[in-house]
Amino acid sequence: MSLLSEKRVILATAFLEGLACLVIEIAGARALAPYFGASLAVWTAQITATLLFLAIGYGLGGVLSRSKGDWKLPTVFWAAGIWLAIFPLLRGPLLASSVAGFGVAFGSFVSSAVLFGLPLVCLGAVSPFLIARLDAAVLGAGSAAGSIFFVNTLGGLLGGWLTALVLIPMMPLRLAMAACGILLVLVGTFWSLRLRRSRFSAVAAPLAALMFLPLAPSPARSLGSNAHLLVSLQSHTGLIQIIDVARGGRMLMNDGIVQGGMDKETGISLLQFTDYQNFMAQRYHPKAQSALVLGLGTGMLAKGLDARGIKVTVVELDPNMEGLARDWFGLPSSVRVLNQDARAWLNKEDSHFDLIFLDAFVGEVSPWYLATREGIARMKDHLNPGGRVVINSVTRAKTGSEGLARLEAVLVEVFGEARVSGEHWEPKGQLVNATLVAGKDLKPTDEAYKGKTLERNLSKLPLLVAEERAALPGRFGTDDFSDLDYVESRLRSEWRKQVVDDLGPDFLAN
Repeated sequence: MSLLSEKRVILATAFLEGLACLVIEIAGARALAPYFGASLAVWTAQITATLLFLAIGYGLGGVLSRSKGDWKLPTVFWAAGIWLAIFPLLRGPLLASSVAGFGVAFGSFVSSAVLFGLPLVCLGAVSPFLIARLDAAVLGAGSAAGSIFFVNTLGGLLGGWLTALVLIPMMPLRLAMAACGILLVLVGTFWSLRLRRSRFSAVAAPLAALMFLPLAPSPARSLGSNAHLLVSLQSHTGLIQIIDVARGGRMLMNDGIVQGGMDKETGISLLQFTDYQNFMAQRYHPKAQSALVLGLGTGMLAKGLDARGIKVTVVELDPNMEGLARDWFGLPSSVRVLNQDARAWLNKEDSHFDLIFLDAFVGEVSPWYLATREGIARMKDHLNPGGRVVINSVTRAKTGSEGLARLEAVLVEVFGEARVSGEHWEPKGQLVNATLVAGKDLKPTDEAYKGKTLERNLSKLPLLVAEERAALPGRFGTDDFSDLDYVESRLRSEWRKQVVDDLGPDFLAN
């Protein structure tokens, strides 16, 4: 075995180890999202768990690298690979119990530790083992470490882009994780053969075959007598699912949270919060002719506005959402959809509209940077004279929430005046949607509502909406500082736990 050949093999191994670490970190956060969401707390938990267990692996590897024996390198790859390969069997039951028992921040950390701690410790140990081999074969310790970490980091860069642009959008997470596990087992088997550890290689072959077993389960199409799964796909923004529910309804879910729904017989919105936004827009701007909708979802809001004769443009981040909205929810071709980030689009475009709707959600989280003073000011810049901004949010019936208070505050700060309405007839403290409207000289019209609502008397719709003038209740978010995710964490944790309890862990796992 030449020194040059040994060096190349070692550096190639370091590259693959770095790639695997980033696959685990990024795909792991996506695996947590249907149960805990994709908030800053969840990403922080995943990143800190990754760093913690890699650090443990570095220390353990450094100690073991001083001992003799060629068993170490194949063993850590096999252990990491086998654990990742059984990820599809562990994920659902573990995450469902964690979200119920620990909440979002600690629950996501515990789940990440159990699901990914062992493989990360094993992968962390790889670098010291490789440095020791490279130092003994070719270079001094400093040069060996520098070469290993350089190539390892390049592998991580590729792993990050590969996970975000290929693995997550194009295959189920269970396949991506299991495939990563199989790759690691194969690397371990390669090293076992290279080091002439024939006994270990003989064991690894049947283990690698058994690892394909977790790949067999596919998403359950039936959810009992009340629902049927039509679409389930991983996308840039989360796990997207479309289900048909009892009594002729169809729902779109992102990471387990309902984003909108339609009555299949009439094509009308199944959910009241869509009606509220449309209704409040007409109530405060009955002569509106153009609208910008930030966040597409099912497209039911855009569809309802279009039916009232309003020219609608939608800005939607997820490239899959337009096709789903048109194919499954009847979004008309007259609605223009732009596949871009909403804030980026607002920053660079100069188009103007009579109405701007903020209805962007990833699961239960609305992007904080759209609700800052600067983000709302950019929306104001895109309004025609007399224009209105309409925001869909979630709060607690009758008591409100800190997140809603911050939205009210920023609207008053930017526009000087705002109104908030919601399902105030619900029991106190229950999670409900609220609709906020902001603009200059907010005077409601008594004009009859022109939209279509499902099984609701149009003449009574205004009576169901308890409107209040938004006060300035203190702090609001800016681009420099926003604590919206933090103050809403408990509310959103309750929301997500309710979803897990209603649908069960297996549905969200697929």
